[in-house]
Amino acid sequence: MTPWRCLSALTCATLTALTTVTVSYAAPVPARAPVQAAPCVRGETEGRSESAVDDGEIRYTEASKYDALRKHAHKVWQAGPLSKVKMRPDSATTVNDLEWRDYKKKDGHGGYYHHRGAIAATDYLYLNKQYLDPPGEMSKLGFQQSVAAHELGHALGLCHKTNNVFSLMWRNVANPPVTGPTNVDKANYKKMWG
Repeated sequence: MTPWRCLSALTCATLTALTTVTVSYAAPVPARAPVQAAPCVRGETEGRSESAVDDGEIRYTEASKYDALRKHAHKVWQAGPLSKVKMRPDSATTVNDLEWRDYKKKDGHGGYYHHRGAIAATDYLYLNKQYLDPPGEMSKLGFQQSVAAHELGHALGLCHKTNNVFSLMWRNVANPPVTGPTNVDKANYKKMWG
């Protein structure tokens, strides 16, 4: 084979390869199906009646040293399409819906939500200093944010989700931590609040 024919063959092969690659990358990408709301783990329920929401808002007070975590939780649950339920500080002329508090106990929980359910009753969101303060297992910022956002998810009416779906609302804090609502959590929020 002459050098000229060899060069021609290589040029032809290169152009064919480039054309094939270009065509394969130019193919349309199919649209993803919307994420569906996930069911609760066995024995739990999810809904407006399980929430601290009153007339489309949560009026809150905080008696917690974790104010930055409360602010983070409010921010991630108010972002974009999650702004249907408003988070507002309580005032002298409103009924307090949710109070953020601290406790310290070796109970295996970074925090918990206490729903009282009565008309005009204040619900409580507790953050556990035993685990959130150093040298606690969840004392790093991402874990702390995950606990606060998870518990506020309960105050919005969300239940725990199975590990079969990617969710902030898993029973246990993930490692690395999930610090805000996932697409599944957003779908559950939308199903409940629009």
